[in-house]
Order: sequence, then structure tokens, then C-alpha cells
Amino acid sequence: MNKILIFLLLSVAPVFAFAASGIEGRVAWRGQLVEGVRVHAYRSIADIATGGEVAVSPPVDVDGTYRLELPPGNYYLVARDFEGEPREGGYFCYYSGAPVRVENESFSQVGFNLVRIPEQVDVEPGGSSGIEGEITFQDELLERCYLYVYTDPERGFKGPGYVIAPVEKGRFRLRLPPGEYWILARKRAAGGRFGPIEIGDYFNFYYGNPVRVGEGEMHPVHIETVTRLDMLEKGDSPFRGVSGRILDSEGRPVSGVRVFAYQDPAMTGTPAAMSSPSGEDGLYRLPLSAQGPWYFLARESLGGPAGPDELQGRYQGGAGSGLNLSSENPSLEVDIHVRSSM
Repeated sequence: MNKILIFLLLSVAPVFAFAASGIEGRVAWRGQLVEGVRVHAYRSIADIATGGEVAVSPPVDVDGTYRLELPPGNYYLVARDFEGEPREGGYFCYYSGAPVRVENESFSQVGFNLVRIPEQVDVEPGGSSGIEGEITFQDELLERCYLYVYTDPERGFKGPGYVIAPVEKGRFRLRLPPGEYWILARKRAAGGRFGPIEIGDYFNFYYGNPVRVGEGEMHPVHIETVTRLDMLEKGDSPFRGVSGRILDSEGRPVSGVRVFAYQDPAMTGTPAAMSSPSGEDGLYRLPLSAQGPWYFLARESLGGPAGPDELQGRYQGGAGSGLNLSSENPSLEVDIHVRSSM
């Protein structure tokens, strides 16, 4: 009798629905819709090469949109229409804004601008070891861009990496010792080698990463860049990060200063994220994925010790404990005062 009563109580108990979370957006190739593309989510960049995805979306809808439910956390994302090794004619995109932060009960907007994988070329043996090839945009050589070579993907391809090589006319040949490398190309409309990718900049992650260079092997690498398109990212996702003004000792706005974000109060080494230079009004904006705590360093130059006349400033939060983001407060306003180190 007691067993029957318990069963009846459980069968009429209310069912609580939990609000979903994840990512959603659009996928396109040169403005055209592509059938059969799925979005793959990973916990780390290294998992992309090993096939260690944690979730895969259904194929994109007829209008190019997709939706992938994910628990809250940080994710690295790839859109493609093939499984296993890249194939000639396949479509591919690594989302350069990764890691993407998924918050509880919300969907982050993520757009993918695909490239089409070109004809495969065999490795050239018997000479120097390294990589050679082209950087293009829509089948045309891309001039005055940069080739980035990294040996460790865990920093999310931030900072100087192993090599940064200027590519003047779109073609390159770079000697490298035998090893495993991750290759990217970038060209910022504002110029320079560092900073976040903005709307209208050219960039891409090589679809064949990582490249494994053996002794006496010159690997062909063709990187087709894309531009970051606002139309693929429109949505209702709130900004997550910090924004504010760079001010001098008199409270006047200062332009040309970047804000670097660290999760170590010492604020040394490669930052986790960096902003574009502040504008004439002193305003800056710095997207952040992790909760924190965050510590901020503002300065004019990139890397190395500060010059005697360089403007710089720090913000470490109350009592030096750093700033934390949360689902309730995903964005914070932080003004940073800078002065010469003299």
C-alpha cells in the first residue's frame, strides 16, 4: 500500500522546466547559404584537432541560422560541413572571437563566415623545413598583412606567439624548425600587429591546423581570410566585459592607449585580452569571456618595459582584489587614470 502511494505522489509531482542556454546565429559563405554545415563546440583549441567536441548542432536551417544548446561555460567553436580530415571543396570556419562565454538562461550570438578548402598540394621534401604559401581574400592575394605562428594554442592565440611575419604581397616562405605549429593570418584596418579583431578586419585560422613540420619538409599553407561581418552577429546578447575612459591626471580624455586584462594581480607576461586603442574621447571597450577576477593595465605600447615618457595606469579593483563579472553584472564601467612613468 505504501509503495502504491509513493508512486502516485511521484507521478503527479510538478515538472520544473529549466531555461536553456547556448549559442545561436548565422552561417554563410561569401554571403551565400550553405547546406549541411554544423557547429561544433569544444572546451579547448587542442580538442579541435583530436575531434573532442562536447556538442554538435543540427545542420543549419534553410535561412542559414542555427541554434546549439550548451551548459554555461567557455567554448571554442568551429562550423564545417565535413567530418574527420579537411577535404577539398569543404566549408570551414573557426570563430576568432573564442572563447565564447555562455551564460545561464541565455544564448550568445555567434556568426560564422565560411571559407572553402582549396585543392590539396603535397608537401615539398628534400630542402629546408617550414611553411610556404599564400594569404588571400576572395581569390585575390591580400597585401600588407601578417602571418602568425604559434606553438601553444592554450593562450587563445593572444600575444606575439612564436613568429609574426609581415607579408607584403600575399605570398610567403618561412623557415621553421621541425615541430607542430598553429598558423593564423590577420590584417587590421587600423594597422598594427596586435589587438582584437574588429568589424571589417581581415583574419583567419588555417583550416589544417596544427601543421606538423618534419625535417626537410616545406609545407604548403593557403590561408583564405574573411572579414568579420556585423550581419552574422546581430542579436540580443548583452556586451560582456569592461568599458570606460582613459583619463590623464587632470581628468581629460587620452587617446591611443590600450587596456590589457590579466587574471594575475602581478600583470606580467601575455595578457588574456587587450582592447583597441582608446579614441579621441578616451573611450575603450574590452570584451571578456571569463568571470575573473580581472586586473587591468593601460599603456601606449605593446610589450617590453615602459618607456620613460610612456603613459600608463593600473586598475586592480577594491583593495586590489580584482573585478569579477557575473550573469547579473556581465559588464562593468572602469575609468583608468594614466600618467608618465617619469
